Amino acid sequence: MGVAMRFIVLLLLLSLAPWQLAMAAEPAPAAAALDPENTLYLDLNTGRVVIRMRPDLAPKTVERIKHLVRGGFYDGMAFHRVIDGFMAQTGDPKGDGSGGTGRPLSSEFTSTPQVRGAVSMGLKPGKRNSADSQWFIVLSDNNQSSLNRKYTMWAEVVSGMEFVDMIKKGDMRRDGAVAEPDTIVRLQVAADADAPASGNGLARADAAATARNFSAGEFRCSAFARSSGGAQPTLARLWTHGYLAGYAKAKGALTFAGTPDDVRMNQGLDAACQQHPHALLLAVASQELSKTAVELPPSTPAFNPTSTTCADFTAARKGGSTAQADFIELWTFAFLQGYKNVGQPDLEIPYDARARILAAFTNACVKNAAMPYIELVTLGATRVKLQK
Repeated sequence: MGVAMRFIVLLLLLSLAPWQLAMAAEPAPAAAALDPENTLYLDLNTGRVVIRMRPDLAPKTVERIKHLVRGGFYDGMAFHRVIDGFMAQTGDPKGDGSGGTGRPLSSEFTSTPQVRGAVSMGLKPGKRNSADSQWFIVLSDNNQSSLNRKYTMWAEVVSGMEFVDMIKKGDMRRDGAVAEPDTIVRLQVAADADAPASGNGLARADAAATARNFSAGEFRCSAFARSSGGAQPTLARLWTHGYLAGYAKAKGALTFAGTPDDVRMNQGLDAACQQHPHALLLAVASQELSKTAVELPPSTPAFNPTSTTCADFTAARKGGSTAQADFIELWTFAFLQGYKNVGQPDLEIPYDARARILAAFTNACVKNAAMPYIELVTLGATRVKLQK
Protein backbone atom coordinates (compact mmCIF):
# COMPACT_ATOMS: atom_id res chain seq x y z
CA MET A 1 0.00 0.00 0.00
CA GLY A 2 1.44 3.42 -1.00
CA VAL A 3 1.97 6.31 1.39
CA ALA A 4 -0.97 8.28 -0.06
CA MET A 5 -3.31 5.30 0.31
CA ARG A 6 -2.19 4.70 3.92
CA PHE A 7 -2.85 8.37 4.67
CA ILE A 8 -6.39 8.19 3.25
CA VAL A 9 -7.16 5.04 5.31
CA LEU A 10 -5.82 6.75 8.44
CA LEU A 11 -8.07 9.75 7.83
CA LEU A 12 -11.07 7.47 7.42
CA LEU A 13 -10.29 5.67 10.67
CA LEU A 14 -9.90 8.95 12.54
CA SER A 15 -13.17 10.24 11.14
CA LEU A 16 -14.99 7.07 12.24
CA ALA A 17 -13.56 6.94 15.75
CA PRO A 18 -15.67 9.73 17.33
CA TRP A 19 -18.86 8.25 15.84
CA GLN A 20 -18.00 4.83 17.21
CA LEU A 21 -17.23 6.28 20.63
CA ALA A 22 -20.49 8.20 20.63
CA MET A 23 -22.42 5.05 19.76
CA ALA A 24 -20.69 3.13 22.55
CA ALA A 25 -21.59 5.83 25.03
CA GLU A 26 -25.33 5.57 24.39
CA PRO A 27 -27.25 3.88 27.21
CA ALA A 28 -28.48 0.35 26.75
CA PRO A 29 -32.13 0.08 25.68
CA ALA A 30 -34.45 0.37 28.65
CA ALA A 31 -35.87 -2.89 29.92
CA ALA A 32 -39.42 -3.63 28.89
CA ALA A 33 -41.98 -2.19 31.26
CA LEU A 34 -43.07 -4.68 33.90
CA ASP A 35 -46.48 -6.26 33.43
CA PRO A 36 -48.24 -5.92 36.84
CA GLU A 37 -50.09 -9.19 36.27
CA ASN A 38 -46.76 -10.99 35.86
CA THR A 39 -44.77 -9.17 38.53
CA LEU A 40 -44.37 -10.17 42.17
CA TYR A 41 -43.54 -8.02 45.16
CA LEU A 42 -41.55 -10.10 47.65
CA ASP A 43 -41.42 -8.19 50.94
CA LEU A 44 -38.66 -9.20 53.34
CA ASN A 45 -37.75 -7.70 56.69
CA THR A 46 -34.89 -5.88 54.97
CA GLY A 47 -36.76 -4.51 51.94
CA ARG A 48 -38.77 -5.26 48.79
CA VAL A 49 -37.64 -7.58 46.00
CA VAL A 50 -39.31 -7.13 42.61
CA ILE A 51 -39.63 -10.31 40.55
CA ARG A 52 -40.59 -10.53 36.88
CA MET A 53 -42.48 -13.76 36.15
CA ARG A 54 -41.76 -15.49 32.84
CA PRO A 55 -44.91 -17.12 31.43
CA ASP A 56 -43.03 -17.29 28.12
CA LEU A 57 -40.73 -19.85 29.75
CA ALA A 58 -43.06 -21.69 32.15
CA PRO A 59 -46.74 -20.76 31.67
CA LYS A 60 -48.23 -23.52 33.83
CA THR A 61 -45.81 -22.88 36.66
CA VAL A 62 -46.49 -19.13 36.61
CA GLU A 63 -50.25 -19.75 36.66
CA ARG A 64 -49.91 -22.05 39.66
CA ILE A 65 -47.59 -19.69 41.55
CA LYS A 66 -50.00 -16.77 41.06
CA HIS A 67 -52.86 -18.88 42.41
CA LEU A 68 -50.87 -19.70 45.54
CA VAL A 69 -49.70 -16.11 45.97
CA ARG A 70 -53.24 -14.74 45.73
CA GLY A 71 -54.29 -17.11 48.46
CA GLY A 72 -51.54 -15.82 50.76
CA PHE A 73 -49.86 -19.22 50.75
CA TYR A 74 -46.30 -17.85 50.97
CA ASP A 75 -46.92 -15.18 53.62
CA GLY A 76 -44.84 -15.99 56.69
CA MET A 77 -43.04 -18.83 54.90
CA ALA A 78 -39.45 -19.54 55.93
CA PHE A 79 -36.34 -19.58 53.76
CA HIS A 80 -35.58 -22.99 55.15
CA ARG A 81 -32.53 -23.81 53.00
CA VAL A 82 -29.97 -21.15 52.08
CA ILE A 83 -26.51 -21.99 50.73
CA ASP A 84 -24.07 -19.10 50.46
CA GLY A 85 -23.04 -18.55 46.84
CA PHE A 86 -25.71 -20.93 45.55
CA MET A 87 -29.37 -20.28 46.37
CA ALA A 88 -32.09 -19.34 48.91
CA GLN A 89 -35.06 -21.73 49.00
CA THR A 90 -38.57 -21.26 50.41
CA GLY A 91 -42.14 -22.47 49.85
CA ASP A 92 -42.30 -25.44 52.21
CA PRO A 93 -45.23 -25.26 54.68
CA LYS A 94 -43.43 -27.79 56.88
CA GLY A 95 -40.26 -25.74 56.91
CA ASP A 96 -37.87 -28.67 56.54
CA GLY A 97 -37.80 -29.22 52.77
CA SER A 98 -40.21 -32.16 52.74
CA GLY A 99 -43.53 -30.33 52.37
CA GLY A 100 -45.74 -28.94 49.66
CA THR A 101 -49.37 -28.75 48.61
CA GLY A 102 -49.60 -32.29 47.27
CA ARG A 103 -50.27 -31.02 43.75
CA PRO A 104 -47.11 -31.65 41.68
CA LEU A 105 -46.34 -29.66 38.55
CA SER A 106 -44.96 -30.91 35.25
CA SER A 107 -41.43 -29.68 34.60
CA GLU A 108 -41.00 -26.86 32.08
CA PHE A 109 -37.26 -26.96 31.43
CA THR A 110 -35.64 -24.47 29.05
CA SER A 111 -32.14 -23.51 28.00
CA THR A 112 -32.39 -20.07 29.62
CA PRO A 113 -29.26 -19.56 31.76
CA GLN A 114 -30.04 -19.73 35.47
CA VAL A 115 -27.73 -16.98 36.63
CA ARG A 116 -27.82 -14.73 39.69
CA GLY A 117 -31.41 -13.59 40.28
CA ALA A 118 -33.08 -16.49 38.47
CA VAL A 119 -36.08 -17.96 40.29
CA SER A 120 -36.66 -21.69 39.80
CA MET A 121 -38.76 -24.52 41.19
CA GLY A 122 -37.39 -27.04 43.64
CA LEU A 123 -37.57 -30.75 42.83
CA LYS A 124 -37.43 -33.96 44.81
CA PRO A 125 -33.95 -35.44 44.28
CA GLY A 126 -33.76 -37.19 40.92
CA LYS A 127 -37.50 -36.86 40.22
CA ARG A 128 -38.67 -34.93 37.19
CA ASN A 129 -42.22 -33.48 37.38
CA SER A 130 -42.07 -33.33 41.18
CA ALA A 131 -42.09 -29.53 41.62
CA ASP A 132 -44.83 -28.34 43.97
CA SER A 133 -44.73 -25.10 45.95
CA GLN A 134 -41.02 -24.79 46.77
CA TRP A 135 -38.80 -22.43 44.79
CA PHE A 136 -35.39 -20.83 45.10
CA ILE A 137 -33.54 -17.68 44.08
CA VAL A 138 -30.09 -18.20 42.54
CA LEU A 139 -27.37 -16.20 44.33
CA SER A 140 -24.49 -16.36 41.85
CA ASP A 141 -23.60 -17.04 38.20
CA ASN A 142 -21.41 -20.01 39.07
CA ASN A 143 -23.95 -22.85 39.25
CA GLN A 144 -25.38 -23.03 35.74
CA SER A 145 -24.09 -26.53 35.02
CA SER A 146 -26.11 -27.93 37.93
CA LEU A 147 -29.26 -25.91 37.17
CA ASN A 148 -29.74 -25.29 33.44
CA ARG A 149 -32.27 -27.66 31.82
CA LYS A 150 -32.64 -29.43 35.19
CA TYR A 151 -34.97 -27.06 37.08
CA THR A 152 -37.93 -25.01 35.88
CA MET A 153 -36.99 -21.33 35.74
CA TRP A 154 -40.17 -19.27 35.98
CA ALA A 155 -39.04 -15.78 37.04
CA GLU A 156 -36.12 -13.42 37.57
CA VAL A 157 -35.31 -10.74 40.13
CA VAL A 158 -35.24 -7.27 38.56
CA SER A 159 -34.49 -5.28 41.72
CA GLY A 160 -33.72 -5.91 45.38
CA MET A 161 -31.07 -8.66 45.09
CA GLU A 162 -29.19 -6.86 47.85
CA PHE A 163 -32.05 -7.85 50.17
CA VAL A 164 -31.95 -11.44 48.95
CA ASP A 165 -28.22 -11.51 49.76
CA MET A 166 -29.10 -10.57 53.36
CA ILE A 167 -31.27 -13.67 53.90
CA LYS A 168 -29.83 -15.71 56.75
CA LYS A 169 -27.52 -18.47 55.51
CA GLY A 170 -27.77 -22.09 56.52
CA ASP A 171 -25.35 -24.63 57.93
CA MET A 172 -23.27 -26.19 55.15
CA ARG A 173 -22.87 -29.30 57.29
CA ARG A 174 -26.66 -29.71 57.13
CA ASP A 175 -27.04 -29.01 53.41
CA GLY A 176 -27.95 -25.39 54.03
CA ALA A 177 -30.68 -25.98 56.62
CA VAL A 178 -31.31 -22.75 58.52
CA ALA A 179 -31.86 -22.51 62.26
CA GLU A 180 -34.35 -19.73 63.09
CA PRO A 181 -34.72 -18.79 59.42
CA ASP A 182 -35.77 -15.49 57.89
CA THR A 183 -39.32 -15.44 56.56
CA ILE A 184 -41.39 -13.84 53.82
CA VAL A 185 -43.32 -10.89 55.22
CA ARG A 186 -45.66 -10.85 52.24
CA LEU A 187 -45.69 -11.98 48.62
CA GLN A 188 -48.22 -10.42 46.26
CA VAL A 189 -48.95 -9.97 42.58
CA ALA A 190 -48.18 -6.36 41.65
CA ALA A 191 -51.57 -5.99 39.93
CA ASP A 192 -53.24 -6.64 43.29
CA ALA A 193 -51.03 -4.36 45.38
CA ASP A 194 -52.91 -1.13 44.76
CA ALA A 195 -56.14 -2.51 43.35
CA PRO A 196 -59.48 -1.56 44.90
CA ALA A 197 -61.31 -4.07 47.05
CA SER A 198 -62.77 -6.77 44.84
CA GLY A 199 -66.23 -6.88 46.45
CA ASN A 200 -68.07 -9.99 45.32
CA GLY A 201 -65.21 -11.98 43.87
CA LEU A 202 -67.64 -14.47 42.33
CA ALA A 203 -68.46 -11.87 39.68
CA ARG A 204 -64.90 -12.00 38.33
CA ALA A 205 -64.37 -13.66 34.96
CA ASP A 206 -61.82 -16.07 36.46
CA ALA A 207 -63.92 -16.97 39.51
CA ALA A 208 -65.15 -20.34 38.27
CA ALA A 209 -61.67 -21.53 37.29
CA THR A 210 -60.36 -20.28 40.63
CA ALA A 211 -63.11 -22.21 42.42
CA ARG A 212 -62.07 -25.42 40.69
CA ASN A 213 -58.50 -24.89 41.90
CA PHE A 214 -59.29 -23.55 45.37
CA SER A 215 -57.94 -25.45 48.37
CA ALA A 216 -58.43 -24.48 52.01
CA GLY A 217 -55.10 -26.16 52.68
CA GLU A 218 -53.39 -23.47 50.57
CA PHE A 219 -55.32 -20.32 51.51
CA ARG A 220 -53.90 -18.28 54.41
CA CYS A 221 -55.80 -15.83 56.56
CA SER A 222 -53.45 -13.02 55.51
CA ALA A 223 -55.15 -13.01 52.09
CA PHE A 224 -58.33 -11.59 53.67
CA ALA A 225 -56.47 -8.45 54.71
CA ARG A 226 -55.37 -7.52 51.19
CA SER A 227 -57.11 -4.79 49.24
CA SER A 228 -57.67 -7.22 46.38
CA GLY A 229 -57.13 -10.95 46.36
CA GLY A 230 -59.17 -11.68 43.28
CA ALA A 231 -61.89 -14.26 43.76
CA GLN A 232 -60.15 -16.27 46.48
CA PRO A 233 -61.28 -14.35 49.61
CA THR A 234 -64.93 -14.65 48.54
CA LEU A 235 -64.44 -18.32 47.70
CA ALA A 236 -62.81 -18.82 51.11
CA ARG A 237 -65.97 -17.53 52.80
CA LEU A 238 -68.11 -19.81 50.62
CA TRP A 239 -65.86 -22.75 51.58
CA THR A 240 -66.15 -21.83 55.28
CA HIS A 241 -69.96 -21.84 55.05
CA GLY A 242 -69.87 -25.32 53.53
CA TYR A 243 -67.35 -26.61 56.07
CA LEU A 244 -69.31 -25.38 59.09
CA ALA A 245 -72.55 -26.72 57.59
CA GLY A 246 -71.01 -30.17 57.21
CA TYR A 247 -69.45 -30.10 60.67
CA ALA A 248 -72.72 -29.06 62.30
CA LYS A 249 -74.72 -31.60 60.30
CA ALA A 250 -72.49 -34.44 61.46
CA LYS A 251 -73.11 -33.35 65.06
CA GLY A 252 -76.86 -33.04 64.51
CA ALA A 253 -76.76 -29.32 65.17
CA LEU A 254 -77.10 -27.66 61.74
CA THR A 255 -79.25 -24.54 61.90
CA PHE A 256 -79.84 -21.98 59.19
CA ALA A 257 -81.14 -18.72 60.55
CA GLY A 258 -81.12 -15.00 59.99
CA THR A 259 -80.90 -13.37 56.60
CA PRO A 260 -78.65 -14.07 53.61
CA ASP A 261 -76.48 -11.11 54.61
CA ASP A 262 -76.07 -12.29 58.22
CA VAL A 263 -72.48 -11.39 59.10
CA ARG A 264 -71.96 -13.51 62.23
CA MET A 265 -70.10 -16.29 60.45
CA ASN A 266 -67.84 -13.80 58.68
CA GLN A 267 -67.21 -11.91 61.90
CA GLY A 268 -66.09 -15.11 63.59
CA LEU A 269 -63.85 -15.95 60.65
CA ASP A 270 -62.34 -12.47 60.56
CA ALA A 271 -61.67 -12.50 64.31
CA ALA A 272 -59.92 -15.89 64.13
CA CYS A 273 -57.86 -14.77 61.15
CA GLN A 274 -56.79 -11.57 62.85
CA GLN A 275 -55.53 -13.67 65.72
CA HIS A 276 -53.79 -16.16 63.41
CA PRO A 277 -52.89 -14.25 60.22
CA HIS A 278 -50.58 -16.91 58.82
CA ALA A 279 -52.87 -19.84 59.58
CA LEU A 280 -54.32 -21.89 56.75
CA LEU A 281 -58.08 -21.71 56.31
CA LEU A 282 -58.60 -25.42 56.98
CA ALA A 283 -56.79 -25.13 60.33
CA VAL A 284 -58.82 -22.07 61.33
CA ALA A 285 -62.09 -23.76 60.47
CA SER A 286 -61.32 -27.09 62.13
CA GLN A 287 -59.49 -25.82 65.22
CA GLU A 288 -61.20 -22.49 65.91
CA LEU A 289 -64.56 -21.93 64.21
CA SER A 290 -65.92 -25.44 64.77
CA LYS A 291 -65.62 -25.03 68.55
CA THR A 292 -68.49 -22.56 68.70
CA ALA A 293 -71.97 -23.29 67.40
CA VAL A 294 -73.00 -20.69 64.83
CA GLU A 295 -76.32 -20.22 63.10
CA LEU A 296 -75.36 -20.09 59.45
CA PRO A 297 -77.00 -17.70 56.99
CA PRO A 298 -79.50 -19.60 54.81
CA SER A 299 -77.85 -18.43 51.61
CA THR A 300 -74.38 -17.78 50.22
CA PRO A 301 -73.17 -15.47 47.43
CA ALA A 302 -73.25 -18.50 45.12
CA PHE A 303 -76.46 -20.36 45.95
CA ASN A 304 -79.07 -21.14 48.59
CA PRO A 305 -78.37 -24.58 50.09
CA THR A 306 -81.76 -24.62 51.84
CA SER A 307 -83.78 -24.40 48.62
CA THR A 308 -81.55 -25.84 45.88
CA THR A 309 -82.58 -29.23 44.53
CA CYS A 310 -80.58 -31.80 42.63
CA ALA A 311 -82.47 -30.76 39.50
CA ASP A 312 -81.23 -27.19 39.99
CA PHE A 313 -77.64 -28.34 40.30
CA THR A 314 -77.89 -30.66 37.31
CA ALA A 315 -79.35 -27.90 35.14
CA ALA A 316 -76.50 -25.59 36.15
CA ARG A 317 -73.86 -28.22 35.46
CA LYS A 318 -75.29 -29.04 32.02
CA GLY A 319 -74.97 -25.49 30.81
CA GLY A 320 -77.50 -23.31 32.51
CA SER A 321 -74.82 -21.80 34.74
CA THR A 322 -71.63 -23.81 34.82
CA ALA A 323 -69.92 -21.20 37.00
CA GLN A 324 -72.62 -21.58 39.65
CA ALA A 325 -72.16 -25.35 39.48
CA ASP A 326 -68.44 -24.89 40.18
CA PHE A 327 -69.27 -22.77 43.23
CA ILE A 328 -71.77 -25.34 44.50
CA GLU A 329 -69.17 -28.09 44.11
CA LEU A 330 -66.66 -26.08 46.14
CA TRP A 331 -69.27 -25.74 48.90
CA THR A 332 -70.00 -29.48 48.62
CA PHE A 333 -66.35 -30.48 48.99
CA ALA A 334 -66.10 -28.21 52.03
CA PHE A 335 -69.27 -29.76 53.52
CA LEU A 336 -67.73 -33.21 53.15
CA GLN A 337 -64.48 -32.06 54.76
CA GLY A 338 -66.34 -30.60 57.74
CA TYR A 339 -68.59 -33.65 58.08
CA LYS A 340 -65.62 -36.02 58.14
CA ASN A 341 -63.58 -33.89 60.57
CA VAL A 342 -66.08 -34.59 63.34
CA GLY A 343 -65.02 -38.23 63.46
CA GLN A 344 -61.53 -37.75 61.96
CA PRO A 345 -60.24 -34.38 63.24
CA ASP A 346 -56.83 -34.65 61.55
CA LEU A 347 -58.10 -35.77 58.16
CA GLU A 348 -57.51 -33.52 55.17
CA ILE A 349 -59.22 -34.81 52.06
CA PRO A 350 -56.57 -34.65 49.31
CA TYR A 351 -57.26 -32.31 46.42
CA ASP A 352 -56.62 -35.05 43.87
CA ALA A 353 -59.62 -36.99 45.26
CA ARG A 354 -61.93 -34.05 44.64
CA ALA A 355 -62.82 -34.78 41.01
CA ARG A 356 -63.77 -38.42 41.72
CA ILE A 357 -65.85 -37.53 44.78
CA LEU A 358 -67.73 -34.71 43.07
CA ALA A 359 -68.39 -36.85 40.01
CA ALA A 360 -70.11 -39.38 42.27
CA PHE A 361 -72.27 -36.61 43.78
CA THR A 362 -73.16 -35.32 40.32
CA ASN A 363 -74.23 -38.77 39.11
CA ALA A 364 -76.32 -39.28 42.23
CA CYS A 365 -78.03 -35.93 41.65
CA VAL A 366 -79.00 -36.91 38.12
CA LYS A 367 -80.73 -40.02 39.49
CA ASN A 368 -82.48 -38.16 42.31
CA ALA A 369 -83.59 -34.94 40.66
CA ALA A 370 -86.31 -34.04 43.15
CA MET A 371 -84.16 -34.53 46.25
CA PRO A 372 -83.10 -31.36 48.12
CA TYR A 373 -79.42 -30.89 47.36
CA ILE A 374 -78.35 -30.68 51.01
CA GLU A 375 -80.05 -34.00 51.75
CA LEU A 376 -78.17 -35.70 48.94
CA VAL A 377 -74.88 -34.19 50.08
CA THR A 378 -75.54 -35.38 53.63
CA LEU A 379 -76.37 -38.87 52.41
CA GLY A 380 -73.23 -38.92 50.31
CA ALA A 381 -71.12 -37.76 53.24
CA THR A 382 -72.29 -40.69 55.33
CA ARG A 383 -71.33 -43.13 52.58
CA VAL A 384 -67.97 -41.77 51.44
CA LYS A 385 -65.19 -43.70 53.16
CA LEU A 386 -61.90 -41.88 53.59
CA GLN A 387 -58.61 -42.93 55.17
CA LYS A 388 -55.64 -40.83 56.24
